Amino acid sequence: MSIEGLDDVPWHAIDHAYGPALDTPGHVRALLSDDPEVVARAITDLDRTVHEEGGFVCPAATAVLPFLVEVLPSLDREPRTRLVDLLHRIAEWGDAEQVDAGWAAAWEKARPKLADGFGDAQ
Repeated sequence: MSIEGLDDVPWHAIDHAYGPALDTPGHVRALLSDDPEVVARAITDLDRTVHEEGGFVCPAATAVLPFLVEVLPSLDREPRTRLVDLLHRIAEWGDAEQVDAGWAAAWEKARPKLADGFGDAQ
């Protein structure tokens, strides 16, 4: 599976919890691995980097969201459930101190796709 547009994003100019999100495309690609441990580690790494527990929704969360939605159908049930949970935890940060300006629009666009295609993962 090819993830169209992933390499077109200027990840060097988009921040996650630890600075430029240069590792984010690699985490997304790792989700497509045939090795369940690689997939699990990619979800953990995404959780650690784009889901900052310090109270903000980082720009990398906004940028990676459409790619995660694209990859979701190819995941097995357990990793799909974990990834949907991650996305919902980010989206539920109504009281976050900082929220990337594009997050609300990106989430509104993604939500119907999550609800329509992944009901068993929610």
